[in-house]
Amino acid sequence: MNAAIHVDRLNKTFARKTALIDLALSIQPGEMVALIGASGSGKSTLLRHMAGLARCDKHNGGSVQVLGREVQSCGRLNRNVRQLRSDIGYIFQQFNLVNRLSVLDNVLLGCLGRMPSWRGNLSLFNAEEKRRAMESLDRVGLADLAAQRASTLSGGQQQRVAIARTLTQRAEIILADEPIASLDPESARKVMEILADINRRDGKTVVVTLHQVDYAVRYCQRAVALKAGRIHFDGAAETLSTEFLNDLYGADLDTRLLFSDKARSADKPVKLVLAAVR
Repeated sequence: MNAAIHVDRLNKTFARKTALIDLALSIQPGEMVALIGASGSGKSTLLRHMAGLARCDKHNGGSVQVLGREVQSCGRLNRNVRQLRSDIGYIFQQFNLVNRLSVLDNVLLGCLGRMPSWRGNLSLFNAEEKRRAMESLDRVGLADLAAQRASTLSGGQQQRVAIARTLTQRAEIILADEPIASLDPESARKVMEILADINRRDGKTVVVTLHQVDYAVRYCQRAVALKAGRIHFDGAAETLSTEFLNDLYGADLDTRLLFSDKARSADKPVKLVLAAVR
């Protein structure tokens, strides 16, 4: 089976700072993977390279393949990268909605990558596209707010609209960059449950960057920890230990509320808190 995402010897340098160093990673179809690590470890940078939203170094920069197709290599994007992005749903930390548009219109934007540009420019969505958008809103529990302006929604609701837009896009891979960083605990739980449901029911490959390790352990089968631009851990999320997390986060880890075997076995949220890592 071909990897859904394959990263080979990826290097990225910003001015004098090295963000990614010879990073190699393969993610299989249908996996739900958490990228964890302290602020500045390279999580978001790696995610943006997977989507072709950032270019790696020109010299010995490495390469990224998604669904067997090359996204970029040695600082050069595939000339068909826009077409490739139609299979990659990207969820931003700050939602990336058009505030003046309605909820439904924002979700319909997910159709743009699979429709003629002239229809997209004129916002001429057909009945099937509108039906799919409403089904996506129903999936995230917001169908009753379809006509409401996006700017009137709470942060948690806006992030769920962003997920609905990705569902409407019919992306095979979902990349979520800190999707719960600015949300309250209840909204964060709803967002993570929706992403996990999409992974489980639809078989979509989901990669999510998280500061909250407790959510990574509860909702993701696999965790990849980055430290200073390198992979520091790659394995089952449930095997993460207190000792390892102390090493990974150092002073950023609040050790007063660490997970216990009892919490794990009871299938409850892991009691582990990261303090001020953002």
